[in-house]
Amino acid sequence: MPLHPTPPRDLDGLVEGFRQTVQAVIDLGHGCTSEQFAEPTSCPGWSLLDHFSHVAAVEHYLDGGDNPDVDVSGLTHVRHEFGAWMEQGIQARRGTSGPEVVAELETLLHNRLATLADPDLTVDTEVRGPMESTVRLGTLLKLRLTDIWTHEQDIREVLGRLGNLDSPGAATFVNGLVRSFAQLMHQVPMTDGQTVILESTGPVTARMGVRVSHDDAGEVTYHSLFTGESESGMGETVHSGEDPSTTISLTTEALTRRAAGRRATGDTAYSVVGDEDLAARVLDAIAFTP
Repeated sequence: MPLHPTPPRDLDGLVEGFRQTVQAVIDLGHGCTSEQFAEPTSCPGWSLLDHFSHVAAVEHYLDGGDNPDVDVSGLTHVRHEFGAWMEQGIQARRGTSGPEVVAELETLLHNRLATLADPDLTVDTEVRGPMESTVRLGTLLKLRLTDIWTHEQDIREVLGRLGNLDSPGAATFVNGLVRSFAQLMHQVPMTDGQTVILESTGPVTARMGVRVSHDDAGEVTYHSLFTGESESGMGETVHSGEDPSTTISLTTEALTRRAAGRRATGDTAYSVVGDEDLAARVLDAIAFTP
């Protein structure tokens, strides 16, 4: 099952996906009341307005602005250096109204699109990344698509406005999980020959999986499935009549909320064919966003 719709990969597609996703956030913001902006969200310590502030702060920085020097050391939801860096832009906008932050984001989108329209840019152009880093433009846009779309879904969850689940942002998020899946499964102990398959049933459809093999020295290898590459040479394993495979199926909305760490496995709707305990451990392990 190839991933569908296909995530954008060329510069024009990535920029358009970025534009669509930021515009969706702006459109949601225009419909928010002051009471809704103050609502808590599934991100610890963040109100609904904080999601808008976060997107605005990062885009301001990426377009050449300074990240504010704000003390966030006393905030219990800040767990690492990158989290502290992101939090500074949010704290600097405390006291700014929701409409003002949304207006700032509108201006930033206009400015960012103007910057990204430079004909000399390619996906390989080195540009400014978070925390004084440099990164290829194609990589940065994929990261921004994943992050902004995740926050768009955070906003939609609070507002009860499910949507944009077949968008370039959704496809980019799911593709990121597909690419990370085998590495994430290293946290999940499995017996020799066990296979686990994770399916997104839609609107973004995708399938990812791993098969585990153990050699005579006890070395464990997680072989990615559905890559189009041959698995010859993996060796044959004899099983005692039991099917060693487990398939987990869930919607794009359920999958991406779990993979963003916004919804616990026990609160996620999914179906399993095979080992239900293994399925729960797999879903516990797939949260991959910072």
